[in-house]
Amino acid sequence: MIQPASPLSQDPVRHPARALLERVYWRDYDIMKHLHPIRNQARKVARSSFNGSGIVAASIRIEQAGLPEGYRLRDTAREYAVIPDCEQLIAILASRMGDPRIGPVPPLWPLLALVLLEWRGSISASSVVTHAARMGLSEETQRGLVIIAHLFPELQDWLAEVPLAIPLWERVLALPLAARKLVLLEKAS
Repeated sequence: MIQPASPLSQDPVRHPARALLERVYWRDYDIMKHLHPIRNQARKVARSSFNGSGIVAASIRIEQAGLPEGYRLRDTAREYAVIPDCEQLIAILASRMGDPRIGPVPPLWPLLALVLLEWRGSISASSVVTHAARMGLSEETQRGLVIIAHLFPELQDWLAEVPLAIPLWERVLALPLAARKLVLLEKAS
């Protein structure tokens, strides 16, 4: 029986400390210190409706709270701020994260997490997936949304309204590993 990956809030499992294995295994603390600025600084309810200036202002707030400079969140937010539709922005960001052919630099997961944490009350996961299907990015978008929901478990209820078309083994094994690797990308480089 396949066991789902443990939530990031549990104590890390101790692994051998050999040099090769240190590249493969990491502690959850290393991941959490990258997630906390986003989780703590993202507003639970957005003060205004979605717009580009709102995500740029929120990204500046999160960078000042301690997100590593290597993520270049402010610059990334400015690039995507021109997209006026929140569902379209989420679908694009999630599909880029969920497509293994697209490189992970610059990291998009902080911006996607920020948008979802602040504006998830005004959008539905089913409308995002429907929008992605119209763009031909349904599977990649679902992968990206599963990755972000693994990193931020508070988004799992939001995503639960959508029947996912990606295989169970991918949701349980591959995407949690991909999520952890994306967060620690800056540390590895």
